[in-house]
Amino acid sequence: MSDSQVSSQRLEKFPAFDGFRGVAVLVVVFSHLPQVVDSDMYNTAWKLNQAPRAAYVVLDIFFAVSGFFITRLLLRERAKTGRISFFNFYARRALRIVPVYYIAVVSCYFVFHFGPWDTLSLLTYTFNFYHPFHPAPHPLEQTWSLSVEEQFYFFWPLLVLLVPQRLLSVVTGRVVPALAVVSGLVIAAGYGGRDNVLSGDLVYMSIFTRMLSLSLGGWLAVREFEKRSLRGRHCVLFLAVAILLLIADRVGRSNDIITSQAAYWTLALAAYAMISVSFVSTMVFDNGIVKRGLTTFLSMPILRGFGHISYAMYVVHLPVLFFLGLNDGALSGNKAPLAQVVLAFAITLALSVLSYFALESPLSSFKANFGGAPGQPAESPVVEALPTGAPSN
Repeated sequence: MSDSQVSSQRLEKFPAFDGFRGVAVLVVVFSHLPQVVDSDMYNTAWKLNQAPRAAYVVLDIFFAVSGFFITRLLLRERAKTGRISFFNFYARRALRIVPVYYIAVVSCYFVFHFGPWDTLSLLTYTFNFYHPFHPAPHPLEQTWSLSVEEQFYFFWPLLVLLVPQRLLSVVTGRVVPALAVVSGLVIAAGYGGRDNVLSGDLVYMSIFTRMLSLSLGGWLAVREFEKRSLRGRHCVLFLAVAILLLIADRVGRSNDIITSQAAYWTLALAAYAMISVSFVSTMVFDNGIVKRGLTTFLSMPILRGFGHISYAMYVVHLPVLFFLGLNDGALSGNKAPLAQVVLAFAITLALSVLSYFALESPLSSFKANFGGAPGQPAESPVVEALPTGAPSN
């Protein structure tokens, strides 16, 4: 099939990804909520959520999903027009991301009295570089992942435009991921001190290492564009290798074999990337019972509803916790009353619904003024990355 034939087709929509956004934001918010003093059921669920590091995994999946959706839109625009409108691309991204984010930054600046340098890093989407060197608890510390996303948006359209189609699969599926892993190892070598927390944070929050999953998501979009599926035994293999890597990572750390947090997190991110590829490829390419089951579950209206408000929800939930004194730093390891935790969630939910209906939904109508994906009106929802905060060991 020629590029023109592919670009003229309507992009398939995946409503289940809205449901995944809903599940993921609930996992992330729950991971940041404190334990409570008067509910064994709540605390058991909290521990079950923390034990497998579910929030870390869903964050990585979101990077892969974001890379997939962004790349598939860029590929079809390039195939149809021979170019990519950078102005339209950045205008659509700005309408989606900037208003809620900047309102949160400005509001938090006055409420929490940010210093000049962390404010500057927040305003310029460089917080992922600033925060590892200033790791104190911060009401917007989760927004490092938005910095990663914005930095990805900065150069990825140019890469998709300039790399020939015949090389794009190799570049996105091999070259960029390999460079991402190498960057993690370079950080480990440069900050080789024993159990160096800074090195772990740098690997965890860096755009260079996070390009592993972002680029592999783009690679899946290239395969979709070229009608080359990835399913079945490949997904099983990715999952098996990921599990082995995570086991080796944990055993190595527990037995004092892996003493560098940078090395630890490089291996962990490689494992998370394989899980992410397996999940996204199953949702995009598979037609079996696994995809049908996941699609049925993730298409539930309540989960898709949480998915629609997920962006505002993850932006505002930590400031709410800090304002109410329910963040880890304020509690110092103590448990909180269940009523206070419920109040924090209710306020987060109310602010998120207000943001969606009063700001995000009205602004989305302006996207049509800046083009969209060829073959469909405007564009399908682009899944943004969810933050989980800094790694802790």
